[in-house]
Amino acid sequence: MPQASSVRVGIVLPHSYFGDDEWRNAERAIEYADEAARQGAQLVLFPEGYPGPMTGPVKNPKFPFDPVEELKKKAKQHAMYIIAGNVVESDVPGTHLLTLRMFSPEGKELACYLRQQPDTPPLNAYLYNGKAHLLPGRKRMVVDTEFGKVGLLICSELWCPELPRMLMLRGAEIIVSPVHGRHSQTGLALQDTWYCLARARAAENLCYVLSTQNLYIADHFDFRKQISNGAIAAGPERMEGKLTEPGVLMTDLDMDRLRYLRTRNIDAEIMSVPESGFRPIGCRPGQIYERDPSIYAELCEPSEYSIDYEYWREGQLDGWLKDYERIYKGDYQRIVEKFGGHFRFKER
Repeated sequence: MPQASSVRVGIVLPHSYFGDDEWRNAERAIEYADEAARQGAQLVLFPEGYPGPMTGPVKNPKFPFDPVEELKKKAKQHAMYIIAGNVVESDVPGTHLLTLRMFSPEGKELACYLRQQPDTPPLNAYLYNGKAHLLPGRKRMVVDTEFGKVGLLICSELWCPELPRMLMLRGAEIIVSPVHGRHSQTGLALQDTWYCLARARAAENLCYVLSTQNLYIADHFDFRKQISNGAIAAGPERMEGKLTEPGVLMTDLDMDRLRYLRTRNIDAEIMSVPESGFRPIGCRPGQIYERDPSIYAELCEPSEYSIDYEYWREGQLDGWLKDYERIYKGDYQRIVEKFGGHFRFKER
């Protein structure tokens, strides 16, 4: 497939509704898609699980239309790619699947990615309004487009460096990892860390990293103080763009520059005084090639902090508790007693 020299991306940072009101996200998502199209977007990224359903009922009759089908139509209408998500029921009673879907300019679904590295049940219960058990996917996804290969991740999968690395090894030049955002209302303060992680993943894999989050509408939530990552476009040499107010971040990604960096290594030209007109290199070209797979076997070995994410296969959805008790060295029971249950949290 011929590859374009650049791509204009629209990264949506929306005010979002939670729980029973999330149906309100649907029509706003269509408006955001139109807005991005007016500004020339070729690829549009929405937050994790947006426009839903995700935090409310999976079968919510208040939705004015099926968001997946309407976003397919918008992708075709504007001849652009759209990446959005939702939560669906799985075949295992009491469990769900978290998806990230990519729609083509022809209005087709190119990919339905399922998060591979799941959150733990307590975090799931908080983020997804009681849906504690999200089954992991087992398939990595890199999608071919005319401007390059796009790898799909979800939220804190970006914190697991092995996952972006595997996407890079499959050719991914752009990695998207949209974020939920509800944890912004808790004791977590992650904005600086998200910026650091996005830039690190972009630099070490010589790729672009795109992310955004939900800005939930709530009386006790001030996103200006508690924002997680906002909308960001990180490159291997610099932060290409960021947005901390609701809207659409428009950013042009230089794919030719990226491919130049990927076909270079530390050489005599780079290590010499630059000639006139030479653009200084803001990363370490060759980083993706200077790796010896034989030294990484230890990464595949379980550690004392490993959790068995296949606990649900035993038919007992509380099977994760034994790992928590082991990791917490018995202290998890104190937390359960303090807050009155496994999935009870202090709000406001």
